[in-house]
Amino acid sequence: MQKFIRRFPKLQWKLTLSYVFITAVVLLLFELLAITIVFLVVNANLPQIVLNGTQQDVPQAASYFVHGTADREGLTAWLHIPNPYAAGSYQGGFLTVVDKQGHVIVSVGDKAINAGIALQTQLSTQSATNLRSVLIGRTGPQGLVAQEANGSIVAIVPIPGKDKTVQAALVLKTSNITQANGYWVSFYLLYVILPSILFIIFVAGVIGPIAGFFTARNFTRRFQKLSLAADNWSQGNFSAFAQDTSSDELGQLTRHLNGMAEQLQNLLQTRQKLAILEERNRLARDLHDSVKQHIFVVALQVGTAKLHLGPSKEEVQRPLAEAEHVLLQVQQELKTLIRELRPVALEGKGLDVALQELVTQWTQQTNITANLQIESKQTLPLLVEEAFFRVAQEALANVARHSQATTVQIRLASEQENALLSVSDNGQGFAINTTDGKGFGLLSMQERMKALGGDVCIESTPGKGTRVVASCERQRIEV
Repeated sequence: MQKFIRRFPKLQWKLTLSYVFITAVVLLLFELLAITIVFLVVNANLPQIVLNGTQQDVPQAASYFVHGTADREGLTAWLHIPNPYAAGSYQGGFLTVVDKQGHVIVSVGDKAINAGIALQTQLSTQSATNLRSVLIGRTGPQGLVAQEANGSIVAIVPIPGKDKTVQAALVLKTSNITQANGYWVSFYLLYVILPSILFIIFVAGVIGPIAGFFTARNFTRRFQKLSLAADNWSQGNFSAFAQDTSSDELGQLTRHLNGMAEQLQNLLQTRQKLAILEERNRLARDLHDSVKQHIFVVALQVGTAKLHLGPSKEEVQRPLAEAEHVLLQVQQELKTLIRELRPVALEGKGLDVALQELVTQWTQQTNITANLQIESKQTLPLLVEEAFFRVAQEALANVARHSQATTVQIRLASEQENALLSVSDNGQGFAINTTDGKGFGLLSMQERMKALGGDVCIESTPGKGTRVVASCERQRIEV
């Protein structure tokens, strides 16, 4: 069967054929179980079944007694009528009609007894006692049955006359139960089991393919969704997920694979951000070690040239002074650019030291008092330190350009569940309801924090200053 199923490459047809085979086997097993139960019940109640069968023949036998006298020819003809349903019942035994004295009137069967012989002499003690009880009317119309030591069954039923008194008895002896049962088994196999097998094959051939087709189609569709998602993952698109809301094993596998894809996507994004940071760090280092040094050398040479020319060469001193001024501006802008490119956290200083240097430099440039409060020195992930540093830079730049503040408070707190950076000023503030408050700088801060699963909150009231709060959950930023 497995070799036959393997010839069909698609899972849908394999499942369909399996359903057909399983349906047929299960139905056959149920029928065999039912037949076994029937035969067990029949064997357990076989004596009573034989007695009931014998009772069915009593009305016919009674019709051959006229005025208490037996019609021997009629009884003989009746007993010799072929009866396929009863033949097995007295193979190796006999079916006999006896008169009220217990003498044989007529007898048929393999062990048929000659007429006139006392039947008691051919029976066991128990069966002979039963015969006497039946003939004297002690048992009523039901009769008696006994199973003898050799396994044969003797059923004795009274034949009543018109006055309801016993005028004869019908005696059935089956001395070969195994042979009789074999006959019934053969009959049952021929007339019952064979047609039922054909019916089972028909039902399995109809119900099996239908049930297998629809069940297999459901599975194949779910596998196709999973396969499509796997193709996207193999191409680097980990944002594509397989949709399967079922609670079975396949649904659980799909959700596990989706979780794995999400983790891989987060890992790739983290590595990409780290690669960007490393590249910015390399570029800043190269600018510092090469371009900045060359500009510094050129500035020194221009200054030396000015000293050697003296004040008399005013027509030459003026261009050199302008060139020296331009070089100093380039040096300052390059220094700022290097600081922007290279996060101070990458220099091994830590966010608290970097913020302290930023605040000190910003205060010197703007003459605005800035106070830094660091409530926790717990180390944060590199991406979070870089994001917080950039938020602080942008917030301080906005204070210098727009707020007209005289004092700024910077607070860095790292708690068990959250990391928090706030920048508050006592400037003029603005009405959040009348302006979107989302310039390029504020949008940049929000995008930077949202990329880490955090957020930026802006609080401002006209005349009461502005407060910028950047926060991120630690469980979202531990990368």
